[in-house]
Amino acid sequence: MVNVEELAAAETASPCDAGFNACSLLWRITDSEEFAVDAGTVLDKIGQVLLILVAAMLLRWLVNRAIARIIKQVTTIKGPQSIADLADKLGSSNSRRDELLGDRSKARAETLTGVLQHVSGIVIYTVAFMLVLSSFNVNLAPILASAGIAGIAIGFGAQNLVQDYLAGIFILLEDQYGVGDNVDVGDATGTVVDMGLRVTTLRSLDGTLWYVRNGQILRVGNSSQSWAYVVVDTPLPPTADIDRAGEIITGVAEEFKDDDAWRDHVLKEPEYLGPIEMTIDEIKVRLGVRMTSDQQWAAGRELRRRVTEALRDAGVIDLASSGRIYVPRTMANGGPAGAAGAAGTTP
Repeated sequence: MVNVEELAAAETASPCDAGFNACSLLWRITDSEEFAVDAGTVLDKIGQVLLILVAAMLLRWLVNRAIARIIKQVTTIKGPQSIADLADKLGSSNSRRDELLGDRSKARAETLTGVLQHVSGIVIYTVAFMLVLSSFNVNLAPILASAGIAGIAIGFGAQNLVQDYLAGIFILLEDQYGVGDNVDVGDATGTVVDMGLRVTTLRSLDGTLWYVRNGQILRVGNSSQSWAYVVVDTPLPPTADIDRAGEIITGVAEEFKDDDAWRDHVLKEPEYLGPIEMTIDEIKVRLGVRMTSDQQWAAGRELRRRVTEALRDAGVIDLASSGRIYVPRTMANGGPAGAAGAAGTTP
């Protein structure tokens, strides 16, 4: 039996702090006071650092999973009312629309998840680094004070940058537009070719590439979401038979609606609205068709072609008897061509 007094004397003689630590373990193994104190201090510091790093990595893993699940729930398409109403009309284009919107939802989720996880990682590892310094008895007060002053200075200088990033996050979160959409953001109009958290890149119709800061986008007009209303205005001579023209245009619209190539894209019965404008030179009549948004421009071109040909074949419009004569600019300005004509010669 070990004497209790001997154990108490041994604990009293230990150079290590009370409790379980590396110094006490080494002291019991080696009975070397100097080695136990020095090596124990090093092992304790290493253990504290490893514990902080493991806790930081575990916390980051948990935070990343939480962020991924939250963003997935927020960005998951739940079928907006405008899209749900079109389900019965789209037919075979349902899979195409679902594929496009699904890809956009996945891209938005990946972008937002990556950004938020990156920010959370920076915060967690920064705190872990501070705890590591604190474990080595480093005074953090000057570091925190300097970081606070630097943060204030950077905040004043980079407030526009922060504004751009926050606006980009909300644009993605709310799905205001995506790559491939035709949008009007005020200063520029075109197709979105790339979008990030700071800048949206648009390609206009003439090929100009616009870089628009997200923080400067105050309103967005998106022509590529859910559906679009194709408006076809047809100018007619003031002497044209409006009723006859209306019958022809309505017939063209019905044929267009029943065409196999366009049937799946027409969402509602075409609407002939009749005359909408009258001047001394022309009477303008309007036809409206609700289409899927990705085919609105092609449908508009096709309808204008068909309406023009049908009216011309029916004799409602006749370019030869329209009463308009084309005069070249050189003749109107009295140029060489005008002088030749005045002299009775043929240029």
